[in-house]
Amino acid sequence: MVTSEVERVYRAYNEAENRHDIKATGRMVGADLTVSINGVSRLSSGADDDRANAELFAAYPDYRREIVDIVASGNRGAVRWRMLGSAVDGSGLPDLDVHGCSVVTVTDGQLVEAHLYVDERALTAVLPE
Repeated sequence: MVTSEVERVYRAYNEAENRHDIKATGRMVGADLTVSINGVSRLSSGADDDRANAELFAAYPDYRREIVDIVASGNRGAVRWRMLGSAVDGSGLPDLDVHGCSVVTVTDGQLVEAHLYVDERALTAVLPE
């Protein structure tokens, strides 16, 4: 089975994210990365992605994302995933167990666009608008 560029890049990004390696995730996204959650623009740069990851990792020290499935065609793909993590004691945050789907675009080996579709209540607790 041939792995698409979308799958290769997304899996590499996910592996770096699961290691909590912000430098490595930063190399996998374009400087002009755009991210929307449920149709609302949330991030507009790779630096925004770095900050969001840092906040997520601080709130959920054991954070990880499991890839359920990836379907790709050309430079676009749909990724089903599940985010898991235990909130820092005393933070007042709920533990994280969120299922979602991302539609992503890859250009020149980097994620340049991501549209996440998710029940975002748990995510907005740590990543407010």
